[in-house]
Amino acid sequence: MRVFLDEQIFAIQPFGGISRLFYEKASAFVRDSSLGVSAEPFNSAIINEYLLGDPELCEALGATRSSGAYMALARYFVQPRRTSAVDVVHNTFYLPRGLGGHPGAKRVVTIYDMIPELLPQTRRRIDFLTEKHKYVQRADHVVCISESTRNDLLRVYPDIHAPVTIAYPGVGSQFNPKAPAFPGLPEPYILHVGNRGSYKDGATLLQAFAQVAKEFCDITVFLAGGGPLTKSEREMSASLGISDRIVQHSIHERDMPSVYAQALVTVVPSRYEGFGLPAVEALACGCPLVLADTSSLPEVGGEAAHYFPPGDHLALAEILRSLLRSESLRTSMRHIGFEQAAKFTWHGYAEANARAYQAARES
Repeated sequence: MRVFLDEQIFAIQPFGGISRLFYEKASAFVRDSSLGVSAEPFNSAIINEYLLGDPELCEALGATRSSGAYMALARYFVQPRRTSAVDVVHNTFYLPRGLGGHPGAKRVVTIYDMIPELLPQTRRRIDFLTEKHKYVQRADHVVCISESTRNDLLRVYPDIHAPVTIAYPGVGSQFNPKAPAFPGLPEPYILHVGNRGSYKDGATLLQAFAQVAKEFCDITVFLAGGGPLTKSEREMSASLGISDRIVQHSIHERDMPSVYAQALVTVVPSRYEGFGLPAVEALACGCPLVLADTSSLPEVGGEAAHYFPPGDHLALAEILRSLLRSESLRTSMRHIGFEQAAKFTWHGYAEANARAYQAARES
């Protein structure tokens, strides 16, 4: 089965969750013929470092390095419509140009979340250029990365009639508790990964930590990625008396397994997630996990995580207090976490997508 995965997201994201999903899926298709999918080359210049760091996959997809994001997108917008014969087109994002080309092919679209629709105040500039609803309306099959996302999609767009497949993202084998120690981390620490603003709700973690900081005077909150503290975060930390207990650093993706493995606890306080890769990565590395009880996060954490009502910093503080006091509790959570993380594999993700392609082709 010939499937065309276009270059949209690889021309937009150097790193990021969506491009990671498509990189892992394309990698599985190229390297595992048992999946029955031939990924057709898109022959274009991109900026995505996951793909550019994989020479074998670059060759298979015809990917080359662009001089920059604007050039990559410009080339995508001005190239001729593709007319090659493929069985399925799976667009990687929702830019209008991707709605055309490949006449006669069945169309599949992935919905990652419904954040721009449900939380319009969080929209980025690129969200105003996209045509997600049109992609879904024209799709022969829709893939969602969680049951929560599927439910939100059907709630926002009840007119959708295409079949929907749930394909859970996975976690790579590099995420494991034996990851080598990473020097310079402010151990012991509570970990937060990625963006903290808006619906990511990093403020709730800071407020919760302030409640327990005096009892656990040797513990730091380590913010991996997400950019330097904002003015409002610095002001909040100062008002809470925890400025010297908050550390932020950018961490290369290759070092993240070590960061998870060395953490006492990972906290994901988001008020909304389409899936939540940091949650399953933490579990795979043996890190006890605390999640906001919302959207897709219970699907990811299952019985392996502790949950608090979104935005409730006092409830989060109580969970942190119990975990930080009890090494035995953290140890038991690690064992349950390994079992939960094992449910999410990139091979399983690719298989679910291959089934969606087959269903679309037969429709």
